Amino acid sequence: MINNLFNSSKLSIALDRICHFFSNLWYRSFFYHLIFVNPLRLSLEQSFTFRLFFSPFKLLNFLSVYLHSDNKPKEDGQINRRSVDYMLKNSFILTHIKNYLHSLMNINSALIGVSFLMISTVTFFKYGLNLYNFLTFITSALLTFANVNIIDLISQSKLCSLLFEMSDLKIVKVHYPITTHYNYIYGIVIGSTCSILILSTNIWIGLLFIFIMTIYSFVIYNPLYGLYLLVLSGPIFNTKLILGLTVLVILSTVIRNLFTKNYKWILDDIGFILIGLLGMYFLSSIFSFKKFESLSIFGVYIIFIGFYIIGIQLITKMDILIRCIKLFVLSGALVSTYGILQYIFDWGVNQNWIDPSVFSITDRAYSTLDNPNLLGVYLIMAIMLGLGIMLSRKRDISRIFYGSIVFVMAICMGATFSRGCWIGLAIALAIFITIYNGNWWALAFIGILLAPFLLPDSIIERLLSIGNMEDTSTAIRVKIWLSSLRMGSDFFLTGAGLGTASFGYLYPFYTYYYIPAQHSHNAFFQIFIESGLIGLILFLFAIWRFEKHLALCFNYNKNNEVRIISLAFMSSIIGFFIQGLFDYPFYNYRIVFLFWLVILLGSSLAKCAQTE
Repeated sequence: MINNLFNSSKLSIALDRICHFFSNLWYRSFFYHLIFVNPLRLSLEQSFTFRLFFSPFKLLNFLSVYLHSDNKPKEDGQINRRSVDYMLKNSFILTHIKNYLHSLMNINSALIGVSFLMISTVTFFKYGLNLYNFLTFITSALLTFANVNIIDLISQSKLCSLLFEMSDLKIVKVHYPITTHYNYIYGIVIGSTCSILILSTNIWIGLLFIFIMTIYSFVIYNPLYGLYLLVLSGPIFNTKLILGLTVLVILSTVIRNLFTKNYKWILDDIGFILIGLLGMYFLSSIFSFKKFESLSIFGVYIIFIGFYIIGIQLITKMDILIRCIKLFVLSGALVSTYGILQYIFDWGVNQNWIDPSVFSITDRAYSTLDNPNLLGVYLIMAIMLGLGIMLSRKRDISRIFYGSIVFVMAICMGATFSRGCWIGLAIALAIFITIYNGNWWALAFIGILLAPFLLPDSIIERLLSIGNMEDTSTAIRVKIWLSSLRMGSDFFLTGAGLGTASFGYLYPFYTYYYIPAQHSHNAFFQIFIESGLIGLILFLFAIWRFEKHLALCFNYNKNNEVRIISLAFMSSIIGFFIQGLFDYPFYNYRIVFLFWLVILLGSSLAKCAQTE
């Protein structure tokens, strides 16, 4: 009834006319035809450069065929015991690793109980009896005697079922027959290994070793598990852990594809462009004034950016992709919750990033990402994808759940007090609303009018300071931009080298105003400085192809879920680069990983939408 009243109101009619006017301008614009219409198709496969870039993957395809060349039965019909398939299926070690992982996925109480029963016994003899040790021993004994799959109890729990229903995820139960006594044997092996490490070192080394080996086994068994863990832990774990896990997923994917019969590696247009971009990064590192530092960063880039090529081998189905996006949003909820609590209770190191002569605020949230601006630019992507997931859910309970997550992330975004991120998010939302449903602008205008009365004074103060040259963060940026462009013009062919070390070495020779800087505080300027003009063109070309794939997906796909999430991806990356006009987020390696992860997920969405 309210909807009908609004649609018949003069306000709704006026908004429709305004939207219609701007829609006509949009559909006639050059930008619309550049992005949403497909006048240019790249025939890369026939080019010499593509064949050159694809040659390593062609070698992997050949090795896969060669490894399976002896899988045919012998002439007498008997099984060829030297074949790869036979050895993999009948390997004693691989069979028991598989059994162990399936027991762990079912959260078998006997396996866990026996392990911790042995660990608690060893810690009792080494450290003596204490409350934690006693409780661990009793709990482990009960779990051992119960010998049940806890995943079955979780699936029967009404609370857990409700949580999974709200998040629109499924409880996965692995139906894999395992003899009961094997659970006790695996528990003894794990417990014994951990106990030996505890006796020779300490309890944390022992537990950490078991944890790492378990993660390693899961990822080697199925690289998709590693992909899910990367998506969930990307903004939470530190760079070294993410780097190690990424390498492990890459190795696992290569091994899986080698032992998959007739597997064909994929290299799409964006992957092709990224190989060229990495080539420019390598050239820039070679000519850098700080070669060791630049080459070290190149090593990180080749793993994090190159992971795009590995990811498109893994995300081959829409359900895998949607699961990854949901995990990305859930991870954003965890990061945001911690950021809000950090801001309220002043947890962690007190790093203000505030000009006290201009602002009255004393704290800014940075959560797990070490800097408010980095947290903000990550939240731009997480909020937009959360909005896409929320609007594409069919059940109201899931919409409410993901809507609550978006609300929590929005509060955390406010606590960053990052003006560039606020502007980036506002523009991303404006693009999303305009294309998705122009009538939403009625609510947006009401929200804008009420904002001064609802928002805290500290946020209003921060918003009004945008463009204020008396604020040192604004004034300094303008001066750094001028100096940075002067530097980039001297290295436009090869770039000045990757990283802050090379930039910091050269910057004093080009600065107009004796202001120290680690980077140019502008993503496009910094990419131009680090990789030269060709590197910047390749980077922009990759982003253009990304936006184009999703725009075509939005325009021509009939699946409403795909269209909404495509639009969310497009607007999130635009918002990211709006913030990139005021800062350079890629100096943080986790942001490098998260950005190219979002590019991977969005590109995979366009591919899966074409095939399903």
